[in-house]
Amino acid sequence: MKRTILLLLTMVLAIVTVGCTDDFEEINTPRDAVNIVSPDIMFLPMLQNPMRNYQRNVNLYSDFYAQYWANTVSGFESPRYEYVDGWIGNRWREFYTQTLAESITLKDWYGEDPTYTNVLAQVEIWICAEWARILQIYGDMPYFGAGLGEFVSYNTEQEIYYDLFDRLANAVDAIDPGDSSQYAFTSDTDLFFRGDLEKWKRFGNSIRLRLAMRLANVDPNKAQAEAAAAVNAGVMVSNDDSALLPIWTEGFSDYLHQMGSNWDNIRISSTFTDFLYNQSGSEDPRASFWLAYEEGSPLADSGVFTGVANGYDLVPESANDNATINLVDGYSGFSPNGNVLINLPIMFYSEVVFLRAEAALRGWVGGNANALYLEGVQASMDLVGVDAVAAADYIAAIPTLSGSNEEQLKQLITQKWIANFPNGEEGWADFRRTDYPDITLPIDGVSSNSTVAPDTWVKRVRYPDNAHELESEFMPASRNTIPADRMDIRLWWDTADTKTKSGGLMSSNF
Repeated sequence: MKRTILLLLTMVLAIVTVGCTDDFEEINTPRDAVNIVSPDIMFLPMLQNPMRNYQRNVNLYSDFYAQYWANTVSGFESPRYEYVDGWIGNRWREFYTQTLAESITLKDWYGEDPTYTNVLAQVEIWICAEWARILQIYGDMPYFGAGLGEFVSYNTEQEIYYDLFDRLANAVDAIDPGDSSQYAFTSDTDLFFRGDLEKWKRFGNSIRLRLAMRLANVDPNKAQAEAAAAVNAGVMVSNDDSALLPIWTEGFSDYLHQMGSNWDNIRISSTFTDFLYNQSGSEDPRASFWLAYEEGSPLADSGVFTGVANGYDLVPESANDNATINLVDGYSGFSPNGNVLINLPIMFYSEVVFLRAEAALRGWVGGNANALYLEGVQASMDLVGVDAVAAADYIAAIPTLSGSNEEQLKQLITQKWIANFPNGEEGWADFRRTDYPDITLPIDGVSSNSTVAPDTWVKRVRYPDNAHELESEFMPASRNTIPADRMDIRLWWDTADTKTKSGGLMSSNF
C-alpha cells in the first residue's frame, strides 16, 4: 500500500513539474512587472554619473592634481599623493556596476529596433566619453567583454583608444537628425543639448579630437589621422555647443558648491591664482567672475585674489581667508540660473578651439595656430561673460605664439588650462601629457605613505582594493600587486619625465 501511495505521489509531482516547466516564466512573472523601461529613465542617470560622489571621485584627486583647488582641511591624504580606497575606490565600482551596466542594458533592450538608432548612438557617444574619462585615471583596464558578468583580461590603453575612435566615428555616422520616425529623448533627459542631434554629432567628433591629441606624443600617426578626421567631420562651433551638466537647486548634489562653500573643504589653488596675474601683466578679467573672497576676509582689502598652496598636511588657519568659488553672481556656470544651481563642465567649446590650435601647430589640420589660440581665449571670455573691451585688452596683452614649437605649445597649453577651469580631469591630463603649465609639488612634500617617489608628480591612480582582491590574475603583470601598482607610473601617452625640463621647457612634445 505504501509503495502504491509513493508511486502515485511521484507521478503527480512529475506531471505538475512538466506542466509548469513550459510556462514557468509566465507564471512566475507578476502581471504588473515592468521588464523594459523607457530609454529616458536609463539614460538620465548615465548622464549624471560625473557628479556621482564628485568629491571622492574627482575633487580629491584630479582637481587637486590639476592645481585648480587646494585643501583647507588638515589630514587630507590625497593632496600629498596618497591613495584612499574609501574615496576614489568608489569610482571604479560605480562605473562598471552602474554607468557601463546601464549602457549595456539599453543596447540589449533596444538594439534590434531601428526606431532607436539615434538614441542608442547618443548612448554610445556618452559611454565612449565616460570610458575616456576613467581610462585617463587608471590606464590599462578591463574593456572588451567588461560588464557582462565575467572576469576579463585588462586591455592596453592603445587597444582601448583605437576601439573608442571607431565607436565614436560609427556613432556619429549613425545619427540621422532628419529621420522623424526615430524615438527621441525628452528635453528633460538630454541634459546637454535638449534634443539637438547636430550638437550630439559635433560633441562626438570633439571627444574624438580630444582623444586624438592625447596620443600626440606616443602615436603621432594615429593622432594625426584621427584629429584630421574629427575636424573634417565637424566639431563644436560655438559656446552653445559646450557640454555642461546642470545641477539643480533642489536636492543634494556632491559638487563644488558643497565643497567650496557648505563644507568649507577647499579654496582656490595659489598655482591657479598666480596664473591669473602672470599672463598679461594685470588681473585676468575672468578672475572676479570665477572667484570671491570669504566673507570678512582681510585679503579682500588687497584687491588681489590669493589662493592656497597645494599639498599641506597641516593647513594654516589663514587658508580659509583665501579666495573661493563665486556662488553669488558673475559667471553663470557657478551661479544660480533659474532652477539650475551650477554647471559641471564636460567639454567647453574653448577646449575644442585649443585642440584645433595644437593640431594646427603640429601641421595636422588647417588653420593658423596663433589665430585659433587667441580664438580659444576669446571663447572662454565670452562664456564667462567678460566685457568685450576687457577681453580685448587681455588678449592684446598676452604673448602671441612665437619661438620654438615647445615655447608655443607651453603658452597654448597654459591658456587652455586656464580656460578649462574648473575641469580638473582635463587640466590634469594636459599637464601629464605635455608637462605644461608649470605647477608645484606638494608644499609639505610627497607623503611617505604614497607610492610616488619624492620630488615626483603623481601620474595615475592605482587600481582599487577589490580589483586587486578579485582580478589580480587579469591585471598587467607589472601592476598586479598593490605595492607594484604605483601612482608614479606614467600612462601610455605620458611619454616624458617632468623632471627633464630645462629652462622651463620640455624636449619631448615634438
